[in-house]
Amino acid sequence: MTENKKMLIWILIPLIYGLVSNTFMLIIPPFLSQLVFAIFWFWVGMKLSCLSGNKVKIFFIGNSVWLLSFLIYLWQFVFLDDESRNMFLASISQYYMLPFIWSGTKLSLLFTDVIHGTTITIIAYCSMLCVFTVGFIVGKVK
Repeated sequence: MTENKKMLIWILIPLIYGLVSNTFMLIIPPFLSQLVFAIFWFWVGMKLSCLSGNKVKIFFIGNSVWLLSFLIYLWQFVFLDDESRNMFLASISQYYMLPFIWSGTKLSLLFTDVIHGTTITIIAYCSMLCVFTVGFIVGKVK
């Protein structure tokens, strides 16, 4: 299997993982789900940084699905009202970062006692990006 095919599979796994973890969320504790996925996402960052080619381009390709999902989420939940929202796009955009929702909730509660879903989701997206970025940097330095 070529490096490009492996990279494509790796960056699509969060979406599949989000769909599966959403189904089994009552069985698998959210902390455990995030821990397993964070280790995997860190590893993906490390592996992608080892690919030959322009490192900036590889970083953006590795986060392309993340960015697309994040932009769709912002469009559906920040810029549109409830009546204008496309439920398919709204739900699919949340699956990509779903394994990081535990950290989004915990970090959000550090700053406020109010649970606001949009804030939690944006923090979860940022947590996911941070884990990948740290993995990418560690892989590049190694």
